[in-house]
Amino acid sequence: MKRLSILLVCFAAMAFVSCSSLSSATSSNTVAKASGQACGTAVQGLYGAYKNTGTVDLTNTTNLNNALALATAYTNLKQNKDNNEYRKAFTNGLIASSAGLITQATANGFVDKLLASSGLTNVNTQNIAQTASTVAAIITLLNALKQ
Repeated sequence: MKRLSILLVCFAAMAFVSCSSLSSATSSNTVAKASGQACGTAVQGLYGAYKNTGTVDLTNTTNLNNALALATAYTNLKQNKDNNEYRKAFTNGLIASSAGLITQATANGFVDKLLASSGLTNVNTQNIAQTASTVAAIITLLNALKQ
């Protein structure tokens, strides 16, 4: 009887740990997909503005908000660049929210370009409007999407 109790406790502990691990992975994928969706929406907005004006005007509130969303997504992706599951979920979110601008065929290349962007590092509301490298990084990304 004592052995049975010990086995049941061990089984319950393993089940709890297993469920916790699955929950963590699911939670991470949910965060990654949400970050990818925010990125896709921001890229879509920035691309539309860039296509209309030929530049990215960060004094425009909408563009500024989109640039901040893009920089946040970049930071999240950069922090998880070695996590293949995160990248896959991020890419799926990116494709889903970019309204056809980023496709399955172009998504991995876009994510690689995003990871290689140096002008999106340490961007925040205090410095984004004055950062020429931020505008250059965004334009480089948008030029990759020209259709």
